[in-house]
Amino acid sequence: MRTLLIFLFGILFYFQLNAQRTEDSLFVQEDNVQIPLKNGNTVCAMFVYAKTKPQPCIIWYDIYADSSKNLLLDISNAAKRYQYNLAIINTRGKKCSSSELKPFENDAEDAYEIIDWLSKQPWCDGRVGMTGGSYLGFSQWASTKKIHPALKAIVPQVSVGAGIDFPMHNGVFMSYAYRWLRFVDVHKLTNFEEFLNSSKWDSVFFDYYKKGLKFASIDSLYGKPNANFQRWLQHPTYDNYWKSMTPQGAEFAKINIPVLTITGYWDDDQTGAMYYYNEHLKHNPRAQHQLLIGPYDHASAQGTKRDSLGGWPIDSVAKIKINGIIFKWFDSIFKGKTLPELLGDKVNFEVIGKNEWRHVGSLNQMFNTEQRYYLLPNKLSKAKPEKTGFHQQKVDFKDRSIYRPAGEEIGAFPKLLTDSLSPLPEQIIYETEEFKEPIILSGYYDVNLNISISKKDVDLVFTLYEKLPNSKYLALSEVVQRASMSKDISKRNLLKPNTIESFSIRHNYMTCKQLSKGSKLVLMIGVNKNPHWQVNYGTGKDVSIEDISDAKNPLLIRWYHDSTITFRFLK
Repeated sequence: MRTLLIFLFGILFYFQLNAQRTEDSLFVQEDNVQIPLKNGNTVCAMFVYAKTKPQPCIIWYDIYADSSKNLLLDISNAAKRYQYNLAIINTRGKKCSSSELKPFENDAEDAYEIIDWLSKQPWCDGRVGMTGGSYLGFSQWASTKKIHPALKAIVPQVSVGAGIDFPMHNGVFMSYAYRWLRFVDVHKLTNFEEFLNSSKWDSVFFDYYKKGLKFASIDSLYGKPNANFQRWLQHPTYDNYWKSMTPQGAEFAKINIPVLTITGYWDDDQTGAMYYYNEHLKHNPRAQHQLLIGPYDHASAQGTKRDSLGGWPIDSVAKIKINGIIFKWFDSIFKGKTLPELLGDKVNFEVIGKNEWRHVGSLNQMFNTEQRYYLLPNKLSKAKPEKTGFHQQKVDFKDRSIYRPAGEEIGAFPKLLTDSLSPLPEQIIYETEEFKEPIILSGYYDVNLNISISKKDVDLVFTLYEKLPNSKYLALSEVVQRASMSKDISKRNLLKPNTIESFSIRHNYMTCKQLSKGSKLVLMIGVNKNPHWQVNYGTGKDVSIEDISDAKNPLLIRWYHDSTITFRFLK
């Protein structure tokens, strides 16, 4: 039997191999093609196109010149299978481009000319689509700032929100930003070996934190000063530098092409993806814009196969072929075919634990009830407190003895499923009562805090868990927020010390999880103080140049009991 199986697999492999060779013989591949730009710069491109008749062209607008080879092969094979031509365009300064690399800065300016040039090639039928994830999701939105008539559809996956969730999130710069720059701007390709040396990076970031150095000194501490990193730090708010990179206001209103946004509940860039989604629909309510969101992290929402994430098994219905969905969606746009069943409505989301997809017309239809809780000591209470009291916390920024490590698979968490919680001294745990019946937590949760602090600013962190009936904890999301930027991310409004101030989370994470009978929701709130972010000492100075000498006095923070947390549910 074993010999027969080997023989049969051999025949199958032979036919597959020859079918692939036959298929490949019908396509031309060109690499290292320089596309000239009117401003004198160039971008570098690779093309895979059919020898027969012209076809619609799909663009990957990519800063990762030689990385993600498996994804690149997958997208190339999918393009051939569904009969599209593929253009992999590297951003200015990468691969064979002779220009200077400035990540994010030039992509909107260059996109119009790139699409114009590509649409006029003899093997392109004049219609262009775009797809790709992370930076490639950002570059698609950059391409719509001045939209070319040939651009007919985009599929931004796990889109980086430049200035929104990277290199800072809700105003707080992340240490990872420097690590990422060392990945992409050291040379014309990608610096994979250095980027993947996690122990080295952990050592550098811990050194910065332990010594209480200025955040702006991380590149010097590493021994490799970086002009891009320092330029980013000069723009700590969502100012015109960041706004120039993607559509704003009326520019979103002009985007009338079909859009399919793909992200995940544990995607590190979910807030970026949803920022574009919400802004597009805010300014163009009739936009043909669909959303696909499920139990994915940054990689699996781009097609990397996962059976589990951080110890949590992925529901079987969520194990989909992302690229197949994308090209079937393209078929509905370019070839008039039927949409895939998974995209049954404008918002398509998977219910974790219930193993089913739901399809609704808007984000507001993801839930049909909500519950407000008040922030009592160690408790989320449905009952409004009779008197407005508070509980006080002290945070010593000079104490660097304890910190929580970050994760590699999902940035905020080393694991999703844990046996217990270990709050840091600067964190407080609040939990609901047990749920009497199963219920679906769905959409965003709102935070409306009333606090007073002894300093001019503070960075807070909110971590949401489900405490399962077996007393294990499932991490659902984590978000940071600079208090001074909770009302307006384009400018910093410092707090008045020892005065009650109200604020909310600017860009939060959404999820959809069936909570079991006997489960609790647990919210861990505290001050963000760890090696993987800036440390905000609260002086009101530029946080990047604060250091431990600014930690003269501990931070005193009062959490007022009339603060509210509102969860949304789908019954």
